[in-house]
Amino acid sequence: MIILATLLLAAADPVCAAPAPLVEPWTSWTQSGQAKAGMLALGAPALILGKPLTADLSPAAQVQFRLAPGKGAKEGYGGLFSLSLKQAGRVGIALSGPAWVDVVAGDASLASVDHGHGPDCSGIRKIVWFDLPAGRHLVQIAGSQAASVRVMAADAAANQPR
Repeated sequence: MIILATLLLAAADPVCAAPAPLVEPWTSWTQSGQAKAGMLALGAPALILGKPLTADLSPAAQVQFRLAPGKGAKEGYGGLFSLSLKQAGRVGIALSGPAWVDVVAGDASLASVDHGHGPDCSGIRKIVWFDLPAGRHLVQIAGSQAASVRVMAADAAANQPR
């Protein structure tokens, strides 16, 4: 039984000799940036496409989410970020740890169109994709077990041949 548990743990969390090489649009994932996630929509720090941040989160119960998150509204840690787009596009929100991600436009939560994981050993635990209209959006993170998370928004078309 112990061997099975060890094998399952190893499969879920690979041993990494070196960081995995990343492809577009995630090549800047390892760059540095820091922020304190907002507790209110007004004044929430901006996510800039292609610029990762290590963000300090607040207890989720203290965050004033614009709309109730799909999960984790009162659990763990959370925070808010603004995201502005000049034109509509498919945008991925990547996180280094488990947490819930919602994108709010106006008074509506936008449905995700895809989700997955980053490459093993990349540090990207989760990527959630959204088809977003142009304009200002609110990115809500909720239910994180950790008090900080690395977060990055990326345009699926970034640096791709046209």
